[in-house]
Amino acid sequence: MPLRALRSKGSPLLYRMPGSALVLMVCAVALLLTLGLSASFALRDRAAALQHAQDTAGNASLLVAEHAARLVETSDLILKQAVQLAGPAGAPLPSDRAGWERYAALVRGTPYLVSIWLFDAEGNPVLSTRRFPTPAMNVADRDYFVAQRTGGSEAGGNLFITALDNSRYSQEPLILLSRPLAAAPGQFRGVALVAVSPRYIRDIYKSFDFDYARSITLRRADGTVLLHETQGPDATDSAPAEAAGEPEISALRRVDSVPLTAEVAIPVSSVMERWHGQLWTYISYALAALAAVSVVGGMALQRARRERQAENALQHAYDTLEERVHQRTAELERTNAQLETAVTDKEVLLKEVQHRVKNNLQVICSLLRLQAARIDEPARRAFDESLRRIQCMSLMQELLYRSDQPARIDFADYLRQLCDGLVRSTNPTGARLTVNAPQPWSLDVDQATPLALIASELVSNALLHAFPLGHPGTVSVELLPEGSEGMRMVVRDDGTGLPPDPSAPQSRATDKRQSGLGLVLVRALAQQAGAAVTIDRQPDGGPGTRFIVSVPTLSKAQTKAA
Repeated sequence: MPLRALRSKGSPLLYRMPGSALVLMVCAVALLLTLGLSASFALRDRAAALQHAQDTAGNASLLVAEHAARLVETSDLILKQAVQLAGPAGAPLPSDRAGWERYAALVRGTPYLVSIWLFDAEGNPVLSTRRFPTPAMNVADRDYFVAQRTGGSEAGGNLFITALDNSRYSQEPLILLSRPLAAAPGQFRGVALVAVSPRYIRDIYKSFDFDYARSITLRRADGTVLLHETQGPDATDSAPAEAAGEPEISALRRVDSVPLTAEVAIPVSSVMERWHGQLWTYISYALAALAAVSVVGGMALQRARRERQAENALQHAYDTLEERVHQRTAELERTNAQLETAVTDKEVLLKEVQHRVKNNLQVICSLLRLQAARIDEPARRAFDESLRRIQCMSLMQELLYRSDQPARIDFADYLRQLCDGLVRSTNPTGARLTVNAPQPWSLDVDQATPLALIASELVSNALLHAFPLGHPGTVSVELLPEGSEGMRMVVRDDGTGLPPDPSAPQSRATDKRQSGLGLVLVRALAQQAGAAVTIDRQPDGGPGTRFIVSVPTLSKAQTKAA
């Protein structure tokens, strides 16, 4: 079709429009898209900033709650010691110099503990680590004293927690923990009180790397504030943000074992301020895009004005171009057919890889079930053994993923990486591990899987049990050719060695390598891989044990690769 026919009355409206109008329409669409995309990205970043602030507040509240629980737990232990030092029911309360020294020693041993107080049944101080002798005062009307006298403690075990806003000895608010002194049933002997500085929680909180202004509040179940701190790049006021009517993002966490809640709040204005700072980036991008569209639009308008002048020159080349287009279309169709065939092959290959992963996961599940059925040691050790086997399978999947042959693996490379991981994770005595695999061995994954598990079992058992006295030794692993088509894997150590008679009572009691699940798995996996396992106790007349795993015959493809 000639180019002039594109502007005929039967052509679509788009081709009948003047070139300048078309260019202006395209520029307008480009401008709208630029502004719309910039606005959508800005709104997306706003939502992401709010979500990040929410996640930050949640993580921080969890850490604050955990540290508050540790602070209360440690302080309560000291409080219980103070109650014990006060003596049993009926005994006089300590008020001499010796008693003061014992309580002062408890305070000196804990950096965040401010003081310990003992009050009698009337609320008069009997002993205080802040001053000796004890200053004259009365706390009969204080909430902690009333709660202990009336049995209204809130944290279980007669523990009562409150706050002291102003202390004559400290410029910071204190957290008070109290317990009743030992007394006969139905009687009240007095109260033991410890004053704790919250700087432990404050210092931990200040160490958090926040990007926003934030506040921490520690409250009792009845809403009493024990601690409130505001920190951050824009924090200037220690009052809660909600008191000023400012919206905030907050997260609450309950402190374990005590009726306290930790709240971390981030003002929305702090998040929005950071988001507003990022808006200039999108504005800059939008302005740059607008400038680019303007330049391109101007050039397009000039080109449209010269279009008609070039139509006559282009008409001559139209026929040749159309023929070339047909040829190119045919080539593209052939290329598309080839690509479709390649995609089909890739899909089949992906299904095969997924099938391999499924089989490996089933093997892992079987190993876990076997381990659970044979547990004769602490569950921790059984879990570690199962985890090691899972890591063995995971390493194989990783090498298969990186291999250009998804169904085959270089067993020598796998063995080196496996031993490197085992000597770093399963080596309590610091034994030295050497690997000698001079040439690659390409194995099918079905045969490499049991051999990999055998290598993991033998090497890890040698590292764990070959040196029970704690003296480091040497474990060596060799992968060498055997015959014309086979290979041999040798795992040797110079440790205590297996006993000569596995049926002896002392052998069954002392050598875990002989009686554990590992050797049973080695033999079962060797049968699956078509290999033979030979155990050589005291090889060459020296110390240690040598395990020889012989694979007499490999497939033809494996032999060529080897």
